[in-house]
Amino acid sequence: MRIGQRGRKPDDFRQWLAGVGAFLLIALPVSVLHVGGVQVCLFHRLTGLPCLTCGSTRALAALAAGDVAGAFSQQPLAVAVTIALGAVFAAYTFCLVAVRRRLFVRLEPNEWRVAGLALAGLALLNWVYLVWRGV
Repeated sequence: MRIGQRGRKPDDFRQWLAGVGAFLLIALPVSVLHVGGVQVCLFHRLTGLPCLTCGSTRALAALAAGDVAGAFSQQPLAVAVTIALGAVFAAYTFCLVAVRRRLFVRLEPNEWRVAGLALAGLALLNWVYLVWRGV
């Protein structure tokens, strides 16, 4: 793994804004539908089993309310990934805006393979937990 940096280019900030905008365009309507009582998970509606991300909206709402233990009990993988990505996003944003540098990480093909297998294993364990809990 190689971590590097370079000077900020004008497109870097536009890409950052586009990423934040895309996240908000997806997250806000899903949250509004969830609050309105609409079940948006087609997999759960068709099979009766929880999907890989079932409970994520409730877990992230609990996390936003400060109930970390409740959030982890509802959807551990989504909460862990959200916290990790939030920390990475904060560091990246700080470097991009305050330090005016862009950070990047490059992984070798073997490292990508190991990361993919680890993520698949975590996702499988998380899904088994959700089925066991009966979400």
